[in-house]
Amino acid sequence: MDDTMGLFDFLRRDNSQSYSEIEIKQRWAYQTNGSIKDRNSSSVDSYAALISTNSFENWFFGLEQRIGQSLGRRLAHAALEHEEYMLKNSILKPPSGSEIKNWSQYNLGWHTRGLGEFRKLDDEDEIKLIIEKPASTSVCSGIIASAWEIATKKRHRFVWSQNTRDALIVSLQLDEKEIPSPSMIETFWPFSSLESEDLEIAERIWEDLRIESNGYWSILNERHMILHRDLFLRFEEYCLPYITKLESGRENFVWPIEDEKRILWWTALADSVRKSTYDSGLHILVSKPEDWIAIGRRHLAMNGLGGVESVKELDPHGGVEIYLSSIFHPAVSGGILLACWERAYGRQGKIEFSFNSGAVSVILSSSVEIAN
Repeated sequence: MDDTMGLFDFLRRDNSQSYSEIEIKQRWAYQTNGSIKDRNSSSVDSYAALISTNSFENWFFGLEQRIGQSLGRRLAHAALEHEEYMLKNSILKPPSGSEIKNWSQYNLGWHTRGLGEFRKLDDEDEIKLIIEKPASTSVCSGIIASAWEIATKKRHRFVWSQNTRDALIVSLQLDEKEIPSPSMIETFWPFSSLESEDLEIAERIWEDLRIESNGYWSILNERHMILHRDLFLRFEEYCLPYITKLESGRENFVWPIEDEKRILWWTALADSVRKSTYDSGLHILVSKPEDWIAIGRRHLAMNGLGGVESVKELDPHGGVEIYLSSIFHPAVSGGILLACWERAYGRQGKIEFSFNSGAVSVILSSSVEIAN
């Protein structure tokens, strides 16, 4: 493996294929309801979120801790299925053939998602794809394996190895197994259909965009990537059958669903997101309930995670009911909202979701009763 990895020293980026910021800004459409839509997708669920790679890594690590299981392989397979679904519902031409140098449009898709850059390693005995600066090891491995299957019209088994943070090798072997094409996964919560483009918030977020290299870009000096909600949903479905209990974490979350395994999953993910967000040291000031509208815009809408439509005060100790105009995923957006509440009031809180009449609302309050 050391000899193989040494080949990275001889790889050089083709400067003629560098991409500008324009393609990134053109692909992702910020909406007034706090969501981000993929202009390249013809799928019903074309929603995506802007996530720092460090945050995603922390969410994933915290999720594994709370579930008490290794989830990397399941995430990779969810990414493979997700990519196949998205490619078959894209307005763009999918990759075709085994000559990766001809995948220019698909390569651009990697760039606009911030996933890294890939190329094929010449080897007569094995199919090996190299990913430089992968945004997420499991996600990128599954996505590139799916692209190879689409391009060659053949199923493959895949494994990956990584000796350095900046280089990843995905090895593929032909698999004769018949696997049906993925279908759409429905959400379990209502979603606002009232949306239009929000050019103001798009301008604010993209003004800090910096291209470091092909497939690697940052905002405010922190690397980011864009992941579709469909990936989160498929990852969830891959993991639910194996969940029996939570090994750690807090359970200050109330969900309006009956599936016990999904309740455990949402709780684990929400608490992981809550802790990661809380530990990031964000400063939250709430002087009146209406301040939550701006908090939602800053910490949800700017990342495509949802929007706060209105707020109602419930008690003098910070208890509020927040009505959301949209939500990316209850566990992700809810974990962030709870972290903001705990930062604002300096104590542990709890969150309760409601799905009523085509709308989503949450109640944020103290986890312990406070005397008036």
